[in-house]
Amino acid sequence: MLLPILSIVIFAVTLSLTVSLLYFFVDAPLSRRKMRTRLSAIQEVTMRSDDVPDILRRELLSDVPILNRILLTIPGIGKLRLFLEQAGVRMQVGTFVSTVIAVPFFTFIITFAFGRPAYQCAVAAALATAIPFGAIVVKRQKRFSKFEEQFPEAMDLLGRAVRAGHAFTTGFELIGKEIPHPVGEEFQIAFQQQNLGLPLKDALQNLAVRVPLPDVRIFVSTLQIQRESGGNLGEILDTLSYVVRERFKLRRQIRTFTAEGRMSSYILTAMPFAALAGMSFVQPDYMRPLYTDPRGQMALTVAAVLQVIGYLVINKIIKIKV
Repeated sequence: MLLPILSIVIFAVTLSLTVSLLYFFVDAPLSRRKMRTRLSAIQEVTMRSDDVPDILRRELLSDVPILNRILLTIPGIGKLRLFLEQAGVRMQVGTFVSTVIAVPFFTFIITFAFGRPAYQCAVAAALATAIPFGAIVVKRQKRFSKFEEQFPEAMDLLGRAVRAGHAFTTGFELIGKEIPHPVGEEFQIAFQQQNLGLPLKDALQNLAVRVPLPDVRIFVSTLQIQRESGGNLGEILDTLSYVVRERFKLRRQIRTFTAEGRMSSYILTAMPFAALAGMSFVQPDYMRPLYTDPRGQMALTVAAVLQVIGYLVINKIIKIKV
């Protein structure tokens, strides 16, 4: 008699746990993703304004409730989310933060397991912490460079749409459909924000926040001045497109002129590491004290830090702002 009752109780508990797991890990995350999709067009307002409804502030930073609550208490988390959006990374802030924590942790464990000293493990972990941020920075810079290259074409299309009699905001929709990402994506978001009731001025400001480039700020300022004071918008856009193209051409020429400096920085940075690898391969016994002796390990660490500093200094010298 006891065995059937116990079997029924176990079955009921198992069924309840299964249903709960399906709800928390399948149905609830799906609903949250749908809600995030609906709010993605106006989420920049959450980062920039203190007068927005609370429903916009409750966007989940992580699917893990505890991590989400912790992230909400960290100052500057909105800037990190904006940073990921600017890089075009479709990743939650919680996932990125977990990656940043996990990479140095496992790096420290692995280096310590190979018998490295504690200070070397700490240096390796510190360097590994920069890997996720470095990847996002590179991806963000590439996206901005592509945006700058496509931006004059977007202004030309907007000018043609205005001269053809289309509404100004309709031109944003045309850019979103006709021009590839990232320009098309950003203008489509601005168009969706305006459709959802956000004032056009704020939608343009959000565009400048998502893409903090000088050309975009000039474009937004020009449109706002034209809407307040009037003028031939098509002619203004043509002139602005010409100026941006010439500026982009000048930047390409500067990259050509500084190519020698960049190549020198690459060679000077790579030569010590290449020499170290070559000597270690040709004369391993001669180089072994450099790896095993504490003084040699300290020398390697100092040399690596100085190489990085030298590369940054050279890169700063050859970087010319236009």
